[in-house]
This record gives sequence, C-alpha cells and structure tokens, in this order.
Amino acid sequence: MKLKTTLLPLLAFILSITFSHQLAAQCSGAQFEEKNGIVIIEGESLSTNSSWRKESSKSGYTGTGYLIWRGTQYFGAPGNGLIQTTVRINNPGKYRFAWRNSIGIIAPSNPSTEHNDSWLKFPNASKFYGEKSNGSRVYPGGSGQFPTAEGNTSGGWFKVYVNNLNWTWDTYTSDFDGHFIYAEFNSPGVYTIQISARSSGHIIDRMILHRVGSTSFGAATNTSLAQTFCDGSGTPPPPPPPPPPGENDPPTVNITNPSNGASFSVGSNVTVNLNSNDPDGSVTKHEIFVNGTRVDTDGTSYSPYVIQNIAQGSYAIRAKVTDNSGASAESTVNITVGGGGTPPPPPPPPPGGNNDPTVSITSPSNGQNFNVGSTVTVGASASDSDGSIVKYQVYVNNSLKDTDGSNYTPHKITNIAAGSYAIRVTVTDNDGATASSTVNITVGSGNPPPPPSGDNNPPTVTITSPNNGQNFSVGSTVTVGASASDSDGTITKHQVYVNDILVDTDPANYTPHKITNIAAGSYAIRVTVTDNDGATASSTVNITVGSGNPPPSGGNENPTVTITSPNNGQNFSAGSTVTVGVSASDSDGTITKHQIYVNDILVDTDPASFTPHKITNITTGSYAIRATVTDNDGATASATVNITVGSGGKSAIAYPNPVTQGNVNVKLPEEINGAAEYIIISASGTEVKRGVINTDSLSNDRLLQINSASMKNDGVYYLVIQANYDVYTVPIIKQ
Repeated sequence: MKLKTTLLPLLAFILSITFSHQLAAQCSGAQFEEKNGIVIIEGESLSTNSSWRKESSKSGYTGTGYLIWRGTQYFGAPGNGLIQTTVRINNPGKYRFAWRNSIGIIAPSNPSTEHNDSWLKFPNASKFYGEKSNGSRVYPGGSGQFPTAEGNTSGGWFKVYVNNLNWTWDTYTSDFDGHFIYAEFNSPGVYTIQISARSSGHIIDRMILHRVGSTSFGAATNTSLAQTFCDGSGTPPPPPPPPPPGENDPPTVNITNPSNGASFSVGSNVTVNLNSNDPDGSVTKHEIFVNGTRVDTDGTSYSPYVIQNIAQGSYAIRAKVTDNSGASAESTVNITVGGGGTPPPPPPPPPGGNNDPTVSITSPSNGQNFNVGSTVTVGASASDSDGSIVKYQVYVNNSLKDTDGSNYTPHKITNIAAGSYAIRVTVTDNDGATASSTVNITVGSGNPPPPPSGDNNPPTVTITSPNNGQNFSVGSTVTVGASASDSDGTITKHQVYVNDILVDTDPANYTPHKITNIAAGSYAIRVTVTDNDGATASSTVNITVGSGNPPPSGGNENPTVTITSPNNGQNFSAGSTVTVGVSASDSDGTITKHQIYVNDILVDTDPASFTPHKITNITTGSYAIRATVTDNDGATASATVNITVGSGGKSAIAYPNPVTQGNVNVKLPEEINGAAEYIIISASGTEVKRGVINTDSLSNDRLLQINSASMKNDGVYYLVIQANYDVYTVPIIKQ
C-alpha cells in the first residue's frame, strides 16, 4: 500500500509533464489558438514596433488597454508599421474576422470617415475575401482573384475601415460598398495575421475569428471572454449553441422540355418547361440561363421561357431555382439546332476547375483606318461555357477607358485624334478567369498620339440643385441634380449621401435622386463621383426644411397605393390561393409601374395596368406582402400587409414591417404563456440575437419589442420563437 501511495503522485507528475510537452508541441509557432470555433486576441497583447502605441486614455476598452497608430499615414503603401501574430486553427472551415475598434483623432469635418482604417492580410490562409450578406464577394488587389474591393487595395492587403466614433465591431472592406471580412482554412495548422498602419488615430481594442456555422458572431464578440492563448492560460469560450430550429432541405428542379440531346430546326421556337419543388418551404425564384447567360427570371410562379427563332448552333440550357431560405438547385440540358450541328459543349469541369471565358471585338476591324474627328464604337461579343461574364473592360493604348458589369454597352471613342491605337477588351467570368482580344486601328496619317503623362486628373462635380442654404416646406420633394466631368477619362459612378448616409448609387449615367415627403430638419447633401481610374471628387450643399414656405415650383406629388386584398392580419389555410389586389393613383401624373414583393423578394412587375398577383398553393408560415408603385416622375409609394398561413391563427405578427430603424413590435399569440426563447437569424443562417421572453412581464397587449439595430444590414431576418412544443417563425424586413 505504501508503494502505491508513492507511485500515484509520481505518475501524476509524469503525466503533467507529458501533457505540457504535447501542448507546447501543438502550439509551436502559434501565439493564439482557436478553441470551440473562436479566436480572441487583445490588441495590447500583440508585439509592436514603430509608432503603434499601447494606450488606455479612451474609456470603454477591454483588457488593459488598446493599440493606436500615432505615426505617418500610409494610404497607398501597405506593409509599414507591421504587426504580425500567429493562430493555430484546430477546426478547418470558413471564419469571419472582426475587430473592436474606434477613432482616436476627431477630424474637424467628416470625423466618422477620417483616421478610421488599417491594412489587414492573411498571407497563408486558403482564401481571404470580403463578403456581403447576399453572398457577393470582393478580393484584395494583387490576389489574382476578381472582382477586387473598391478603393485602395494591393499586394493581398485589404483596407479595413469603420465609420463610427464609438467602440464598435463594425469591420468592413470595399469603399462605399461595405463587405465583412472572411478567411478560409482548409486544414488544421498555424496561420498568420498581419496588420499594418494606414490612418493615424485608428484604434484597435481586440479582434476575433469565429467559425461560420458552429458559433455565432454574437457569442464571439462577448467582451467578457478571455483571450485564447495557445498556452492554456485562456478560458476556452463556451461550446457553440445548438443550431436554430429547422434545418433547411434544398429545393429540386427538373427541366421537362426540351429533352437532353434534342435537335431543332433553325428558326424554331424552343419552350423551356420545368418542375420545381421545395419539401420544407417554397421556391421563391426561377432563373433560366442559355450558354451561361441569364435570359429570364421569375419569382414564385414560373412562366415557361421561349427561345424564339433560334439560330444554328449548340445550346446549354440551365434552370436554377432558389428557396425561401436561400438554398438553390440546378438542372441542365444540351440541345443542337440546324440538322445535327456541332455537338453540345462538354460538361463543366469537376469542382475546382474552371473554363476560361472567350471574347472577340466585333468592331472596329483590325487594321481599319478612320478620319480624324470620327466616333469609333467598340463592339464586343463574350461568353463563358461554364458560368457567366461579370465584367467587361476596354483599354485604349493600355489605358483603362471603360468598365461594365455583366451587360456590356459599346464604348464610344468620340472626336478621335490622329494616331495609332491598340484597342483591347478584357472580360472576367464569375470564377475570376479572364480573356482578352485586341485590334489595332489608325486615324488620319497613322502617326502615334502623344504618350500619356502617366498621371490621372481627378474628376469634378457640382450639385446643380438644390442650392446651398435653400429652405423647403415639410413634405416637399427635393431633387438632387448633379453635373460631373472627367478631363482625361470618364465618370463611372455617382453616389448621393444625405447626412452621411448613402441613399443612391448610379453608374456612368446619373438619374437625379428625389427625396420625397421630406421631414423638418437640417440636411447635408453630398454627391461623390468616381472616374475610370478610381479617383473621386465630392460636392456638398446644406438645406433646411420646416419654415412653412411652399414647395419649389415644378415639385412632384407622390403617388398613393393601398393593398385591397388580402387584409392585414388575415389567416389562410395551407394550399390556398392568395390574390394580391392593389389600388393606386397619382394626383399630378400617371402610375407607370407596379411591383409586388413577398418577404422582400420581388415576385411580380406590371406596367401602368396592374393584374392582381396570385400566390398559389401557399405554404404554412408568415408573409409580408408589399406593393410598390412608381409614377411618371420616378417617385414611389409602398403599402404592406402581413398575413399568416396555417396553424389556425397560432402565429406572431411583427410591425412596423418593413422597419428602417427603432423597435419592431411583435404581437405574441395567446398560446404562449410563461417563458419562451427567441432567436433572430439572417437570411444566410447567421444568428444575430438571442433572448428569453417572459410573457408575465409583458403588457396586456402582449407586445415584445426588439431593437432593429441588431439587424445591421438590409434584407430579410427571421424571428423564431420556441414555446413548449410550438415554433413560430416571423419574417422581419430591414430596409
């Protein structure tokens, strides 16, 4: 017995040494570690040099302080004032990155957009990109992937910014088009995070990585959690919460006509029929693609698409459907036209492979000569056998002159000077692959034009209306007019801000923005334009509203619209047909467009004459139906009703819905008593808020109030309430 008593402490000591050595080996080369899908790093724990300072004068920080850059600003040169740390990832996957940050130097003007950013890079991550809630992505410049983020980006670095003077987890890349930051790690291992200085005064308090799908952003940003050091000193974050109730089954789709391998005569009309279904929801969108180009989009109800007067060739017809939870499915058939013409294209490559796009310049012809002062139109034809074209770029003598998205508008070189010109068109597909085509032309004598200076002249912009200092009556319509030009290129983007909030974005052609039914107050209206080289210019005017003066002459009265059926709060049986009736008018013009949205998804568009929209075979759930009308001056009006389907009226109703700011009121069904749990989920499945309802503490009208600030981005969110054995789901639309 004495021997056993002596051996037990010795064995424990040996095991502790063994475990310590194993931990040290596992963490070799890593300062921090992912635990249960979360990485937590305090800024003051990072090794710094140069002008990064560890300070604590701004209240509200976590830990013992924060980092702030006090040195030179490096707006176009990432890699200066480099901070580098390493993280061990145990569970591979997709991670969202964010830092808790603030602004430490308050600028005299536009303080929320100055001293507000730093450079960020994940040099050995499997993927590093920005992504919006709708799935659109941008990549850092120099990564070889497209599209790249707006604004300065190079060498694999993202400019990462915040537009808030207070402590916040807002972490965005891509100027004026904020994307969240993500990194993907394909295997366990040690990965590097790099931060470099950009703006003086940018404060970084702490930063996190959280694994998408296993932990929530809200859990990872809980400031009471300790750092996840890779030496065992940090308390591991709690295990991930259970997934939200109701896993989603993807939809199904099958093209029933034409059949795969069918052959048609030239000039035939080919009708594309399909069957689609969603076992646990509803199909909300149908799309038809022909040879990679989207040619038709329908909402819930699909109207067969007809390819009229079809030309000789081979065609790949693809149908894609999307359900109410964002999942999608596809079906493809290949046909030939013209008496057994060339066979259909080969099937797409396995995952990971991509066929390059193709492009040809259709005009001008190679070697063509033009007179001085002519207008040369650059026509292009492009396709992608296994995807779609997402970008067109036109270069003249290696200078970028025009950029279009998926739809190309022929570029015109007006009043062309004497010389020789190399015109190149480059296209990019949805996987980032590119292709180019070049033609050479001469103008006049054919002598080359003078070489470009290499410098870009910024654009200019002025606001033509309203006038600075102008006063308007409450309820007026204020039209924002702008005039912009670029002396050595073209304007590619117009943006309108009202009190620093982006309210309108137009491409090269600007349509005056209308502020309708304006409320009393003071307004700063800013117009920012961007040229084809990325340079910007802005113009601002300040107006006031509320003196009682009459609206400016020529003002437009807004249209009006009401939904005549169904009634707000009405309940339907599952499988019913719900008819959406609308009544609209315009006192000083005409209605030119009617649009119907169901849960913020456009399902029907009619011109001046509206045909009632029918939602057939409706499934159990809650629905927000919105009708929007547009008048002949471009002004709009909307009306919304909320209905429920199934469950005998056992449902919750949210209002106002849509919501722009403030609280959402949720009227709870009578069946909920005592305590119940609720969760708010984004359309992508990310949890944004969780809580407990105690109905005993609510007022007699049984209203639960939820602050819409937790729903940061526009779109559809789902409030899921679980009480006893019942689950209630309410869509909430944030605008």
